[in-house]
Amino acid sequence: MVCAGLSALCGALGCALAVVAWQRAGLAYNEAGHYFDGLVNYHQQSVLGYALAALVALLLAFALAWMARRGRPR
Repeated sequence: MVCAGLSALCGALGCALAVVAWQRAGLAYNEAGHYFDGLVNYHQQSVLGYALAALVALLLAFALAWMARRGRPR
């Protein structure tokens, strides 16, 4: 039961990070790799970090789901 809950949590986190990475990848960065919206300065290099974090979270979610399914009595 714990693995299933952690799997859902990691899956939600992975999806949220993937959405953030997708949105940040679509910004109009300048030649230096910066985007300033008047309040916050976004860096183009951070998109890779968000995408990798999303990938790790989703892989962990699939591994935990597999463990939860495998540990359930038949």
